[in-house]
Amino acid sequence: MILKNIKHIVLCTVVAVLFSGCIVGDVVALPFRVTGAVVNVIAPDVVGDTITDIGDVADAAIPF
Repeated sequence: MILKNIKHIVLCTVVAVLFSGCIVGDVVALPFRVTGAVVNVIAPDVVGDTITDIGDVADAAIPF
């Protein structure tokens, strides 16, 4: 009985951490941030920073 309760608590904690707003927004914004960093190497900083800012806006816009 105790082991079942511990498994339930651990599962609920893992689900809460995985679906928190920080992680979902970061996953969506990650491709934009990586692309912005790569573009900064080969193009002016303004272009890469604009791409990175799109990722930041997407991260802020996701409510969950």
